[in-house]
Amino acid sequence: MKLLISRDTNDVYTRFTVYDQYENLLFEIASKEGAAVKKIKAFTPEGKCAFKISATPEIGSTIGYNVITPSSAFAVTVKLKAANMNLKIHGAKLFFKGSLLNRSFELTDVSSKVLAFHKPEAGKRGQYILEIYDETQAINLLAVSVCADLISFSDSAVMCRA
Repeated sequence: MKLLISRDTNDVYTRFTVYDQYENLLFEIASKEGAAVKKIKAFTPEGKCAFKISATPEIGSTIGYNVITPSSAFAVTVKLKAANMNLKIHGAKLFFKGSLLNRSFELTDVSSKVLAFHKPEAGKRGQYILEIYDETQAINLLAVSVCADLISFSDSAVMCRA
């Protein structure tokens, strides 16, 4: 399954649209500012919530995300000052391999089997391709990819745009 994740880079709030390889709209993802937590929700075209992400404020050099899907709940943490901008997934048996800086990474299972590959679409700012090889994990893999895409890089400084 091949998905195109498109981020509206001109929007004050974080907005994504997700299309399949045939350009059918699958999800619209938008954030809402809360008191201390930013909430991101993904909806199908029919209005059904596919997953929710709560982004916690940066603590030191770590950003945290809590993800809830219809079948699971897990956490994603990003260490911003680590040499390779380390992303870890807690509670979903998924592992991150690659680079947040260039948006090219794999998501693997415990046995290192590649479940998905994420990369920027050549020449298109704010657009990413997510190739999913295990469709049973599609929502979890998409949610983790959105967490990674929420991190913005500007002039070597890192900030969360959740």
